[in-house]
Amino acid sequence: MGSLVVGLVLLGMGIDYLDLPFPLALISLPVNEALIVVITLLFARHKGASLKELGLKKASIRILMIVSVVAVPLLLLGVGISVGEEMVFGSDPTAEQVEGALMPRDPFQLVAMVALSLVLVGPCEELAFRGFVQRGFENSFGKRWGLLVSSVLFGLLHGLNTPYAVVPVFVVGLVLGYVWQRTGGNTTATALMHGVYDSIAIATAYYLSI
Repeated sequence: MGSLVVGLVLLGMGIDYLDLPFPLALISLPVNEALIVVITLLFARHKGASLKELGLKKASIRILMIVSVVAVPLLLLGVGISVGEEMVFGSDPTAEQVEGALMPRDPFQLVAMVALSLVLVGPCEELAFRGFVQRGFENSFGKRWGLLVSSVLFGLLHGLNTPYAVVPVFVVGLVLGYVWQRTGGNTTATALMHGVYDSIAIATAYYLSI
């Protein structure tokens, strides 16, 4: 959503985001994550849920180390699903646009993208999808349905970037949601796992492109 808003603003100014000297995500990600967290906090306030109830609590060093390591095979799983999709359906027609929006142009931009992933993307999206959505659906319909519905919504949101993202992100959401359950609803743990996942994905794509 943030990418769409920023893209439309640039279009109105006669600027093609593919011609920018930096990835559009450096602008759109803060906008996108701000929208997500504001909406989440408004709904949480309406429901009377505190940040602690949304899972923002301390996690042990051991748990944080484990989730950081698990992010690596999870990324390989996500990439494997994406490769499988391209083998079945052909190459992603939006790949150039997505790459232009996300790919850093130099090491400094890479550091900025990694920082955004760890500080904004992971915490904001996990607060929304695990801390609020999954928690809410689990309270209403049980753990299995809470995990499934939150993962579907997680995949659909990322499908706004490219339809090819829906299935792999859905699967990633299932794993993040399961880890969230296993850690006692600890959103801090899954926020780090999510941030590490995105950071490694961006860094790997960057170094493979140079």
